[in-house]
Amino acid sequence: MNETGTPDGNQSPMPCSPEGERRALIVGGGTGLGLASSLALAARGWRVFLTGRRADRLAQAQALHPAGHCHWSAGDATSQADVQRVVKECVDTLGGLDALVISAGQSGVGSVLQADLADFERVMRASVWPVFLYGQAAVPHFGPQGGALCAIASVTASVPQPERVAYCSAKAAVVGMVRQMALDLAPRRIRANTVSPSLVPTELSMGAISKAPDPQALLAARIRSHPIGRIGTPEEIGQAVAWLCSDDAGWVTGQDLVMDGGLSLTAAVPR
Repeated sequence: MNETGTPDGNQSPMPCSPEGERRALIVGGGTGLGLASSLALAARGWRVFLTGRRADRLAQAQALHPAGHCHWSAGDATSQADVQRVVKECVDTLGGLDALVISAGQSGVGSVLQADLADFERVMRASVWPVFLYGQAAVPHFGPQGGALCAIASVTASVPQPERVAYCSAKAAVVGMVRQMALDLAPRRIRANTVSPSLVPTELSMGAISKAPDPQALLAARIRSHPIGRIGTPEEIGQAVAWLCSDDAGWVTGQDLVMDGGLSLTAAVPR
């Protein structure tokens, strides 16, 4: 034991600002799970800065937040120039960063025998590049107290679905990248984790289901595949992200929080 009563070799957590003084950049914050994450953080008093491709959706999302607590700038999360510009605007507006949340990606249908290279590249680029580019650009703006990085992945990273070779590969890459980043960022006191949901009703997931020959039958089958008897909600995912960004998760890093209603305990997802 040292003179502070802490076991030798251990560092006490550095005091952080109250949650009401903290700042988060939310990539993909205009819709879906990114928006749900920003609202959950805002409910804890965080100030948030949203980015995404569509300015109209970002403006609509801003209106859902407390006045003065939300700002936004549109940008392409796969463009290094856009990413660097958005991070600068965010830091200039908020004065720094305490958390980075990345909710980005696109769906793709096809097996390794069906998907062409262009489609595979599209899905990988949309899902994997934002984590790397925003992580690289945003981390230097975290203070000495550290903070949190949280990326939205998918249960398909560990429970693959039929004919989703690009999507499953992309989400597995996100989980692997964030686990590696947790090691590199630990000396900066930055924790890095992923949240991997199963089916949650968002514009992206419902859009993919709508392309099935019988969307209603597919949705019913997907619901039945979850032992808990229902699909998830964006609010549940948002609350998990907010927890991972908080001091309550201060000893959690390099983890993939699977939120799947028990899906991973069962057999393969129905086609």
